[in-house]
Amino acid sequence: MHKIDHEHRGFMLDVCRHFMPPDEIKKLLQAAAVLKLNRMHWHLTDDQGWRIEIGKYPLLTEKGAMRGSSFFGGTPETERNSGFYTREEIREIVAYARDLGIEIIPEIEIPGHAAAMLAAYPHLGCRRGETGHWEEKVEISGGIFPALVCAGKEETLDFLKDVLDEVTELFPFPSVHIGGDEALKFRWRRCPDCQRRIRETGLQSEDDLQRRLLMQIGEYLAGKGRKTIVWNDVLAGGPLPAHFIVQQWMGGREETLAFMKNGGTVIRSDTGSFYLDYCYGRIDVKRIYETPRVPEYAKGMEKQILGVECPLWTERIASLERAAWQLFPRLAAASLKMSGEDLPWETFREKVKTLEAELEAKTGLKGAPEELWDMDPEAAEADRRAEQETIFSGKAEAYERKERMIVSLDAAERLAESLGIDRAFVLKGGDSVWAEIQGMEAPDNDDGAGILIRQLMIAADSRKYGAWKDIPEEIWMETMKCFPRFIAEHRRSYGRDGFDRYGWTTRQIGAKLFRIGELEYEMTDENERGRKEIGLHIPSDARLEADRLNDSLREADAFFRTYYPEWADAPRTCESWLLSPVLKELLPEGSRILKFQDAFDLLETLPEDDAALEWVFYVAEGQREGLDIRGLPENTSLQRKMKAMMLKGRKPGAAAGELKRQF
Repeated sequence: MHKIDHEHRGFMLDVCRHFMPPDEIKKLLQAAAVLKLNRMHWHLTDDQGWRIEIGKYPLLTEKGAMRGSSFFGGTPETERNSGFYTREEIREIVAYARDLGIEIIPEIEIPGHAAAMLAAYPHLGCRRGETGHWEEKVEISGGIFPALVCAGKEETLDFLKDVLDEVTELFPFPSVHIGGDEALKFRWRRCPDCQRRIRETGLQSEDDLQRRLLMQIGEYLAGKGRKTIVWNDVLAGGPLPAHFIVQQWMGGREETLAFMKNGGTVIRSDTGSFYLDYCYGRIDVKRIYETPRVPEYAKGMEKQILGVECPLWTERIASLERAAWQLFPRLAAASLKMSGEDLPWETFREKVKTLEAELEAKTGLKGAPEELWDMDPEAAEADRRAEQETIFSGKAEAYERKERMIVSLDAAERLAESLGIDRAFVLKGGDSVWAEIQGMEAPDNDDGAGILIRQLMIAADSRKYGAWKDIPEEIWMETMKCFPRFIAEHRRSYGRDGFDRYGWTTRQIGAKLFRIGELEYEMTDENERGRKEIGLHIPSDARLEADRLNDSLREADAFFRTYYPEWADAPRTCESWLLSPVLKELLPEGSRILKFQDAFDLLETLPEDDAALEWVFYVAEGQREGLDIRGLPENTSLQRKMKAMMLKGRKPGAAAGELKRQF
């Protein structure tokens, strides 16, 4: 036996991806009691199924609980895809749990993960423009989907209150979970009802709209004497009042810390330590043992942590036996960790063994073999590879890739708006990519908006998973501002928004180019000079003021020495029309451009280069064929002199140089 420490000691069971009959749930509750757990978080609604009978809305189970063959990878395509719990079955399970000293926390997902709900009652979803509608269906694969309840319709709130009336009657416990995670705002950005609600209520964004809806639900539950639990994603919309509890699962730790500092309480479900649907190569018993009882971000606020909960998502779990294999002995290890005893590893392991034996004797449930409890790096890596191969196996592969593209699309639209890109242009590009994802014909001409969004999808993925992951936020955002700058440059040349930098992300995906102060710095491994170089780019909004340029160089030097030390001493080179020797004939002595040139030793002249046309006369590359030089503007002295020179048959040219002196 072990002592009890945390108030909240639990596990979460997802029955939406694969249904679990009542007698098997009772078996897991028995096991939880052996481990001295006191909470079961019951994930009852999601995109892949609505599993709780609601008397007022029978279609939720008639339509929302049923689906055909499903493709999650590594699981049978036809087993346990359909089913729901009657009100009587729920009462029976609730009473059974109560007798064991276990509270059940029901979860009704709001506003996302709502595909099954909307398949039953599509009028609660968003409109597609003024007259269109989205296809609403129970999903048959894993992933994150754009189906959200419409937050612009009053009837949505009325419906949710009706559902929660029945849920709170069935579950006489202190808390209700309403989700709030992974709510892609793709449809809300396009929904006239949601956009009208944002305007009428003075909100700033779709995140604010989600927060408003969840606050309304939280207030309603508080009126029933219930606490409201949400996933920590919700904190991105702003702080929450005291009747909310946050379940921390991934990211957003700064927001969670702020919530705790304001008195908020938190349940820990860190993906890296407590997600028991993950393979043992990612989370084994030793990993749980080594997890700090108090995470770094919560030091000094231990009392704000209610406890730990271990989720079990069931995309690839279609039997009680597989569920037991995933849960045990890791749930036993988490239970021991929650106890607060400071034990040596071998003692901890023996205690886990004892609990595992007791659990198997009392329930018949058998966990994973002992060789998986503390995996060596090579075996763990092989297990992780096998997990990925399973996720992308068979027919599941196409679905997985499609849903990951949808998530990237939403992230790209969000990034575009954070950069200040016009929403109409963003939605035009998003619609183009959406058509491509759905296998439909994309618009003939979207002025490059689709290209923009595709590049931002790659950039956002690189920020989340790839080479950009650990780069400081300020440098990331400053570098990404190239995208609205390119649109502005297109507008300046063509008179309308557009995007024509088709290869830009090849530099961004690998974190090879950075905006630091006034200049951009691009790492190039090989060039005609046979050496590493850091190429300097002069953005169109750069100010060629010596102090600002030198500040940029100092900041860049510190950045490279910290993040890319092998590049710290690489030569800084520049290829630009600004270095063209011809400019000495066209500009007065002491001009900023000529002072800029003075910092470089020339490596090469490029007399035929005509890039100056864009920066001096705003003639984009796509406008130069057949250009009548006589029609170029003469509003500045440089324009007048350069135009006269070109009328005589000379080009402004460009040059490459190596930075040798301060500006």
